[in-house]
Amino acid sequence: MSKTPLFTAKPVQLTIAGVDFTFAPSVMEANNYINEMTITDKIVPAYNYLTRSVEAKQKEQLKELLDNVPGLTQELYQTVSTAAKGSITITLKN
Repeated sequence: MSKTPLFTAKPVQLTIAGVDFTFAPSVMEANNYINEMTITDKIVPAYNYLTRSVEAKQKEQLKELLDNVPGLTQELYQTVSTAAKGSITITLKN
């Protein structure tokens, strides 16, 4: 197995509302997302995941979008977390 971490071996780059953003989530951020999620709170952990993993210079611009576009936080979280996993697949063998 490679010594390079598979999770986010390279940054996730997305264009949101015509603006390019770069995310580099770590395993710690993914774990924090799960640990922070509760039955009644799923948006704040996704918001934290995104704002922790976006490039520092883009953080305020991202917050502006997340705070003003309904549903964007969860949709963007799903896109970034899926892309960060890369081509890792899980296969069940019985």
